Amino acid sequence: MGISRRLPNTDAKRALALDRAALKISISLPADIVLSAQTQARLTATRTALNNNLALRGQALGNQMAMTPDKDNKRRIAGLFVSHFVMGCDKAALRGEPGFTLSDRTYFQLDGSNDTLPPLETDDEVFLNGKRVIDGNVLRLAAGRPVMPFPLIADVNTKYTDFTTVYGDYNLLKRAYDDAQEAISGMRADVDSLILRIWNEVEAAYSEEDEESKRRNSREWGVVYVLTGNEAPSPAEFSIIGTIADSATGLPLEDVELSVMPGGSVVLTDSHGRYYVPVLSAGSYDVTVHKAGYLDKTIPGVIVTAGAITTLNATLASTAATGTISGNVNAPGFPPATVAVAGTGLSATTDPMGNFTIAGVAAGMVTLNCFLNSDPANIKTQTPTVVAGATVTVNFSFP
Repeated sequence: MGISRRLPNTDAKRALALDRAALKISISLPADIVLSAQTQARLTATRTALNNNLALRGQALGNQMAMTPDKDNKRRIAGLFVSHFVMGCDKAALRGEPGFTLSDRTYFQLDGSNDTLPPLETDDEVFLNGKRVIDGNVLRLAAGRPVMPFPLIADVNTKYTDFTTVYGDYNLLKRAYDDAQEAISGMRADVDSLILRIWNEVEAAYSEEDEESKRRNSREWGVVYVLTGNEAPSPAEFSIIGTIADSATGLPLEDVELSVMPGGSVVLTDSHGRYYVPVLSAGSYDVTVHKAGYLDKTIPGVIVTAGAITTLNATLASTAATGTISGNVNAPGFPPATVAVAGTGLSATTDPMGNFTIAGVAAGMVTLNCFLNSDPANIKTQTPTVVAGATVTVNFSFP
């Protein structure tokens, strides 16, 4: 059976390699520590810096993801108010109302020869064009043009400010993520050279032992060995093997962390979703499977038999397996309406323009009920299919 070392090629694997070496030092007697004093000092400093930067990056990314639904909703609402304000001015001009002309669109930095709306889909588009409309309206009024009664520019400004406030906070988190990512990128060469040094010192300490014994002892220091070619794994080297995949797509997942208890063995999957747990004593073990962005899974009572390999495959469900329902309830005067996802407790009340958004809806077909708050007995129902990570549009109409 061909077996060779494989140095880590992802940040998660780099961190685990340093953590395993540090753990082995912490539980070893001084006489059993095989690393030089210089390597130990370098390990302590580098591991601390890497883990701190990884934590900062993870925290910034997590906060960004948590803020995204609110930001996207406020962007959508701000975009609607801006577009409705421009449409209101355009329609007033087309109706020939006194003081309104299409040429006034130039105050908003828009083409004054047609009624095309500005692009308002992305964060940057709403940020830029919303400001142009709000600032342009100041100039329009200063030129003696009439006030647009619906929506009022004050309402447009409120919704725009709601969006720009959260957008500013979101960009601060993005900069924090970028800073941490840059720091991690700058450390990789040094981390890789340190891991190579650790592994070389470890293997040199066990060089007089037979190959299986050397690998077994080296693994305790975090050295990773993989099969080469198409050879089958040996029970003298591994006790549990398997593949971890995405439950929705079936695609293999890399850098999934598997923790085996008792004993505390920790391994990560490779780019093919495969993992190999080094040899364990016969007995029953609980295996916990973890990856950021997925729901943790624990498989209890995994039986390991002496001289045999246990195969354990698993799938993980993404925490992003939810979507959003967005739409409009069209009724005379846009009275308040309630839209609810049956059987979930998820609901929303429409804004003054009849718009609503419900986030965190489980993917799949759902039953969506809608009623005007003034007439809760008159319920309209639709059954849209929610797609994970996407927004489905559902509109209702009441006479």
